Amino acid sequence: MEDKSIKRKKPSAVPGILSLASVMFILGILGTSILGFKEMGKFWLENSSIDVYFQDNIDENFVKKFQKEMSKKTWVNKTQFVSREQGMKEMGDKYDPDFMNYVESVTLPLSLEIYPKAEYANTAFLSDITHYLKKNPAVEDVVFQKNWLDAMTENIRKIQFAIGSLALILIVISMILIQSSVRLGIFANRLTIKSMQLVGATNSFIILPFIKKFIGYALIATPVAGLAIFAIFWGIPTIWNNELQLLKSFTEHLKIEQLIILSLAITIFGVSLAAFGSWYSTRKFLKTKIENLY
Repeated sequence: MEDKSIKRKKPSAVPGILSLASVMFILGILGTSILGFKEMGKFWLENSSIDVYFQDNIDENFVKKFQKEMSKKTWVNKTQFVSREQGMKEMGDKYDPDFMNYVESVTLPLSLEIYPKAEYANTAFLSDITHYLKKNPAVEDVVFQKNWLDAMTENIRKIQFAIGSLALILIVISMILIQSSVRLGIFANRLTIKSMQLVGATNSFIILPFIKKFIGYALIATPVAGLAIFAIFWGIPTIWNNELQLLKSFTEHLKIEQLIILSLAITIFGVSLAAFGSWYSTRKFLKTKIENLY
């Protein structure tokens, strides 16, 4: 009878890579969502305008000069002059014909729309600006959407708190997942580790290959997670454009430089956690008594 040598299968790298990829995927989704909501919130706040209406005897040259002066203010993002004709057209788009027949008999004043920067778009600051502008004798009235701005600011604050809390929870979960994945990989090699230790190998000699291996897993997991995130935020909305128009609008506010920084941060986090986890788990097994390995 021939003796058949029993070969132990080499532990698969797939579970470790998939675990690391899933963690990076979760963090990538979360990070992209944070960036997207931040930019969308900034976009919404910067589109809340202060509408300045001028006296009937004020001409366009005065308003345009006033516009140039306002554009130089540090808190102003942009301004838009609205002529009487443009004001009539905008009202015609909003209201029904019967109302417009009445409005046509009234002369609309010249107006200026002032859009603040996001960091200044709060009711306290804009209320002070409104009072300041009303003191100008050429100005008839100043209006800004206080209720809308309050509601938008509160919603943004709630979203930021929810995402921040979720980020903290997911970071803790991701650390546990990576630690578990690393421990499983180390456990599969527990007998090899003990054998190396018994023949006199130093701790650093045993630990270093495992650290390198799991760093390699993390580097492989990075593009896997990146492709999955790209498919969700950009690939799928391109295929189903009409059904996922909201998601497409969301991604339009994302900036490429922010995404690059986010990708680098997640890669560094994943590699660092994989290296630390493999170092910690291997040291733990090195301290384990041999009878506890079976």
